Amino acid sequence: MFNAKTALVKELESSLVVTEKQKTATASLYTEATTLNNELNFLKENFKDADLNTAIIMDLKNDLFAHNIEGAILKIESLKQFITANQPLLEEEGMASTFPAQLATHKTSFELKNKDQSEYMKQLKTLTDDNKAHYDELYDYISKVANKGKLLFKESRIKDEYNITKNLGKMRVFKQAQPATAKP
Repeated sequence: MFNAKTALVKELESSLVVTEKQKTATASLYTEATTLNNELNFLKENFKDADLNTAIIMDLKNDLFAHNIEGAILKIESLKQFITANQPLLEEEGMASTFPAQLATHKTSFELKNKDQSEYMKQLKTLTDDNKAHYDELYDYISKVANKGKLLFKESRIKDEYNITKNLGKMRVFKQAQPATAKP
């Protein structure tokens, strides 16, 4: 029974694959946020030269810097509309005529990447929920064995080998005591 349950738990779908996909999606999202944030520096100068209020740009930059992608998506649309309304003036100050289209592209990209990131997070939660019952069954089995072992070896030195907390502590100490590998 124990070996079968242990083998099943070992074969459960690992969250590592989904976690790595989520990390990749997040890194891509934040890299694009940094890129847009840098592009907005030039736009801010165009706004200043055209005597336009830069608050909308600064609000968007703050959201991008804080990785508030949902807030940034909303602000991109507002900024795009404002730029379109003032496009001739901004182009006179050096803004590329394609900048509103670039903003629309960033917005679409952010929406897709944010959706992917959210989907990976949902997959991780579902994976954990689906596998929890198997982990709980294995833990219950280990608890029964540990409790019986503590009773059976009550007066023996090996009773501590049936203490789950002490065994976990040993595993953590061993993990922490691993020497750091030297980097070449």
